Amino acid sequence: MASIIGRQDELKRLDEVYEGNIRNVYINARPRIGASALVKRFCEKSKFIYTTFYDSTAAEAVKSFRLAIEEFQNEPVGMDNPGFPELFQILSRIAKEYDPIIVFDRTQYAPEEFAKQLKWFTEDRDCMTILIGFNDSSRYDITFSDVIDLEALPRSECNRFHPKMSPVDRLKTYMTVGGVPLYHSMMNKNDYAESVEKSFLGSYPRLVAECELMLRQSSVPYPMCCAILSDIANFRGRPIDVAVNQGISRQLCDIYLKKLVEEDLICTITPVGNSPRKPVYIVKNPLLSFYFIVIRMNPEVQAGKADYKDIERYADMFLEIRLRDICTEYILNHYDVVTIGRWWSKEEDTQKPTLCAVVNIDGKQRTLVADCKFRGGKLDQGALKAFVARAEMVQDVPEKKLIMFSVSGFEDKLLKKAKSESITLVGPNEIL
Repeated sequence: MASIIGRQDELKRLDEVYEGNIRNVYINARPRIGASALVKRFCEKSKFIYTTFYDSTAAEAVKSFRLAIEEFQNEPVGMDNPGFPELFQILSRIAKEYDPIIVFDRTQYAPEEFAKQLKWFTEDRDCMTILIGFNDSSRYDITFSDVIDLEALPRSECNRFHPKMSPVDRLKTYMTVGGVPLYHSMMNKNDYAESVEKSFLGSYPRLVAECELMLRQSSVPYPMCCAILSDIANFRGRPIDVAVNQGISRQLCDIYLKKLVEEDLICTITPVGNSPRKPVYIVKNPLLSFYFIVIRMNPEVQAGKADYKDIERYADMFLEIRLRDICTEYILNHYDVVTIGRWWSKEEDTQKPTLCAVVNIDGKQRTLVADCKFRGGKLDQGALKAFVARAEMVQDVPEKKLIMFSVSGFEDKLLKKAKSESITLVGPNEIL
């Protein structure tokens, strides 16, 4: 049985398609998000033919399809050099006899001839056909009973991968690999440090290999892809800075940045108040962010002799940066949000922006200015004083309301001070 966590809603939707009259479904999922495991779990109820395409030639795509058919019928197709038309004829015969579930995985790599023949096949037969792809459903001139956008797993589901970890270590793991089930299954030791050593620093660091695979699959040439992501991850997220640093034109830089946005590797941050209006980019993918901040540029890692203690200070910096994502989730879940983004000054590096959100409170708009701290000790009044001073720099926004997040909690004096000044405190119980 395919091992999956969560995805009950998606399994129910697949069941509904299976019972319907039109039995075509498209699952939109970026790689590694768990779509293949989901479909294989669903297919356990029936006979199925499973074809996976690869980023290769049309001839290799035909070969993958032929091998899937031969595996199902346990014999060769019985002809030399069949193409998609001949293979779909064979599939039509099999469908009529066995009514299997037909699955085509990674359809973004399927050639155009496949799309043409698929239209004929779905018109001729009513067996259930599942396509797993990434933003390519518009290629297929067929009627889908359902289109499922498979999102990353929520943190509550990801925690189930790590029953022996402490709540803090589960949070660290989630901030490092996001909601990708496969990556959580790799981070399978009893604590965060040991999991990082195994997955990023061990003799076969599988999550490093995953990062390299993502980088090489990008449409941006590998050396430039690495250089741009390294710049953005390490505090140079303005396009002009990237262009100057890499010695390329702004026009070419903008083309590369647009491609990386389309591939969901980077994103821009929304300016709030008197922040500069020019775009600033951050690495959206947490695994790549960890790779470039903590692993790739660390000399002891490159020398092949690092353990977690050698990278801990880099990891702590990474975790504090990514904590803003957790705080963003909290604000979205607890407030009526009008807009959410960041505030920064013109001179600052691009990993320090302050989380800000315009929200509706009691019928009026207020601006939440957030301080997000991931550190060992409880926050003291010095941290509060520095935060208040920074919040004063946020201008041109509705009335401000301060909110402090701390995974380690707050000292008593800060608690009293915050209460007297109506500053909202969100501690470890709420965050974890």
